[in-house]
Amino acid sequence: MSTIRIDVDLGPRSYPVLIGQGLLAELGHALRAQGFKEHAAFVLTNPDVGGHYFETVANSLRAEQFTHVVRHDIPASESGKSWEELSEACTALLTSFPSAGNVPVVVLLGGGVVGDLGGFAAGVFRRGVPFVQVPTSLLAMVDSSVGGKVAVNFGGVKNIIGIFNQPRLVMADLTALDTLGDREMRSGCAEIIKYGAVCSEKLFERLENGGLEKLLARDPEVLPEIVAECVRLKAEVVERDEFDKRGVRNVLNFGHTVGHALELAAEGALTHGEAISVGMIAATQIARQLDRCDTSFYERLAALLTRARLPITHPDEPHLFERVLANMNHDKKFQGGRNLFVLPTTMGAWEARENVPWDIVRAALRTILVPQL
Repeated sequence: MSTIRIDVDLGPRSYPVLIGQGLLAELGHALRAQGFKEHAAFVLTNPDVGGHYFETVANSLRAEQFTHVVRHDIPASESGKSWEELSEACTALLTSFPSAGNVPVVVLLGGGVVGDLGGFAAGVFRRGVPFVQVPTSLLAMVDSSVGGKVAVNFGGVKNIIGIFNQPRLVMADLTALDTLGDREMRSGCAEIIKYGAVCSEKLFERLENGGLEKLLARDPEVLPEIVAECVRLKAEVVERDEFDKRGVRNVLNFGHTVGHALELAAEGALTHGEAISVGMIAATQIARQLDRCDTSFYERLAALLTRARLPITHPDEPHLFERVLANMNHDKKFQGGRNLFVLPTTMGAWEARENVPWDIVRAALRTILVPQL
């Protein structure tokens, strides 16, 4: 397949997203073509991804006269996105590149955890060094690698400390998905279904009409097309609201208010995508209670998530309900004591609803936390 290029137009912070096969071996060349002049690189990855792809990336960089290539690993799980790991990454940067005259390009080789922590580290080290996103998970390719939101978890709150920091390049090599487990492929599908549900009825219908199964099977024609469509949808949103000040970017948080809270409360039992899947169902239940969407939307969404083998409920356990509620109160969209939910209206459309009555929120939570058999 030919490489797909999508430009994220942010004026002086614009950058291309490249989607294709076998791109990791071309990374060094792509950096030079993009105007990078550095001769040093700091590759942030995790043990699993690094074991598969670091040497390919390093050889590509060395072939383009990157003479000093350093690898630094963080844990592959959400535990890797911590303040402690951020500090260790910055320590490794300073140890490896102590001179201000030898600034590296930071290469983020991995999924969303690597991309979030690494983009933050690149943004604060020496008040900012250039970085590129090289996502290796489906979720990172379609969502977290694009848009410039980078952060770490802190004090039991997800993404509470972070900055906006746009990459100079995003390179999504679909070949990397060959080593991605089925559960993580399904997790990435949750974000793709999100885009269809609130951004593009056409995409949702394509998934309904067999595209989902072809995507999960890594079909060589369908996979790049759907990844590219999701990137285009996100780029359009980010271009209109780069710094999340106009309310446009809220659409990307469909399912995330409850999903993030549940992900933390479940303490590792759910992947990010699985938690967002349940969160989308909760948000839809709220929308139904407020007469903002009809039963058919819920039925279509629940059916597609189920076909993706994603959860639409989560087993209850002692105090889980209270933990989810407590985590939701830390949501960054909640201001002045007023909650804010992204609610679906019709397929491919949404609205933001502020100050939803808490009895409706609690009732929606009760529908997704089901007693264990």
